[in-house]
Amino acid sequence: MTSSDSHEASAESLKRLRALAPDPDRAERVRVKCRTQLGRSRRRAARTAVITEFAWRVLAPVVVGAFCVLYVTVLVATTLRLQGVFP
Repeated sequence: MTSSDSHEASAESLKRLRALAPDPDRAERVRVKCRTQLGRSRRRAARTAVITEFAWRVLAPVVVGAFCVLYVTVLVATTLRLQGVFP
């Protein structure tokens, strides 16, 4: 089998293939699926933004405040212990 024979065989195989036509029903299903996924991702991003905003506005100050209270408590306890008031 020569190179030209293989090309002829390939050409014959290609001639037997049927031409594909666009499927409008499938295209519409794909569009609907993509729109649904995009809508979900937008809602998920909005929900994540709300949670992140809550964390920065509420939780961050609470954590910093808790560390400040702990620091002041340890400072007062150490001072009282050094003064002999607190054993």
